[in-house]
Amino acid sequence: MTNLSFREQGNERFKAGEYKEAEDLYSKAIAEHSRSDPKVFANRALTRLKLQDWQGAESDARKAIELYGPKNEAAAMKSHYYLAQALLPQRHVGEALEEAKHAYATCLETKDSSAELIGQFILKAKQAQWQAKETSRLRELNDTLALVEDLLNQQLDRDLKDVDERFARQEIGETGRREEVEELADEAQTRRGNIRRAFEYSAEPDTVERVVPDWMIDPITFEVMHDPVITPTGVSFERTSLLKHIKVHACDPLTRLPLKSEQLIPNVALKNACSEFLDKNGWAVDW
Repeated sequence: MTNLSFREQGNERFKAGEYKEAEDLYSKAIAEHSRSDPKVFANRALTRLKLQDWQGAESDARKAIELYGPKNEAAAMKSHYYLAQALLPQRHVGEALEEAKHAYATCLETKDSSAELIGQFILKAKQAQWQAKETSRLRELNDTLALVEDLLNQQLDRDLKDVDERFARQEIGETGRREEVEELADEAQTRRGNIRRAFEYSAEPDTVERVVPDWMIDPITFEVMHDPVITPTGVSFERTSLLKHIKVHACDPLTRLPLKSEQLIPNVALKNACSEFLDKNGWAVDW
């Protein structure tokens, strides 16, 4: 049986949704004939993505990229995208984002129709990256609050110990001891409430998850827009990124239709909305 036959059979199994069978056939092709064929590794990487074998897909995608080499970026585009898809579930968010951006840039250069799909993945990866930062930030806030409350509890323990020692020395009686213990407990509860309210007021809205709206994100750079313009097809982009794209490619980044800078119209409503959001949420500039 020839290498081509293994690949063809693998392709047929893949189209039929029989991913495990397809993986086995691609593995046979690689083992017997195709250790230097990047296409087979790319095919198996995609199959392993379907099987949610993230590490296997990552290994195959990296091998395909290596075999394609730096002079065949157009051919390696999908392998970079497969690698990004394999990395994200493994929480290698930063590298996944870089690989997806690499694939996206190649799509724009070659006018490949996969640009929109990869663009959606990049936004997902950006959101995952932001979520990781948010989780870390909120944990830090919670840890700080926990530390302050722990110090408060330690102080209460010292105060209660002092009451017990004075009671043991008969400086206070049972009634005095009970009253002081109750007073200390009430004071500690009041302080705890004050501390929590202080954290809420000083950090609001920092104590809740911060979200950058999708409508603020430029479809080319995936950064927050501040000077959006709209194309004849009704899609808004950051002015500078779109002008840069038009200068090089002379087309709409998504539809591939011819596009000139004179056709762009300032999206005043969106610009005002972005400005208002950034005025109230300065943290969004770090998106």
